[in-house]
Amino acid sequence: MKKKLILSLVVLASISTACNNAKNTSNESDSTINTSEEGMMKVDKPTVKSGSYVNLSTGKKVYVIPDPITGVAIDSITQIPIEFYYNPITLDTIYQNGLTVNHMLINLGNGKYKLDDMKIKIDGDEIKIKTDTSKIKIDGTDMKIKSGDQKTKITDDTIKVKN
Repeated sequence: MKKKLILSLVVLASISTACNNAKNTSNESDSTINTSEEGMMKVDKPTVKSGSYVNLSTGKKVYVIPDPITGVAIDSITQIPIEFYYNPITLDTIYQNGLTVNHMLINLGNGKYKLDDMKIKIDGDEIKIKTDTSKIKIDGTDMKIKSGDQKTKITDDTIKVKN
C-alpha cells in the first residue's frame, strides 16, 4: 500500500512536469488520473501499453509489447528491450517501464540517450526528481515534496503539509 502511494505520487509528479504539446488536440492520454470520492487523486502504476511507437535510438517504427516476465518494453518481433521510445500521436517520450519522461533525457549522440541526472536520480530505494517548480525525494517508504513555499512529508501512514 505504501509503495503504491509513493509510486503514484512519483508518477503524478512526472505527469505534471510532462510537456503539453499544442499540436495534440486529442482528448486521449496515455496517463490515467482518477479522482476518488474523497477528492484525492489516484494515479495508475506506469505500465507498458502494447502499440505502435518509434524506437528513440533507431528512429524506426516498432510494435512494443511488455515482456511477459519483467514487464519492460520489448520489440514484438526481435524481443529486444527498448529503453526509450515515443508515441508519434501524443509525442510523449516513454521509459522502458511505461513511465512518461518528457524533458528528462540527455541525447548522448549516435542514438543513445540517458535519464538526465539533474532531473531524476535513481539509486536503489532512493529516487530524486527535480523539476523547474518542485523537488521530490523518496527513500524507501518516506517521501518529501517541495513545491514553491509548500513542503509535504509522507512517512508510514502520516502526511504533513507545511506552508
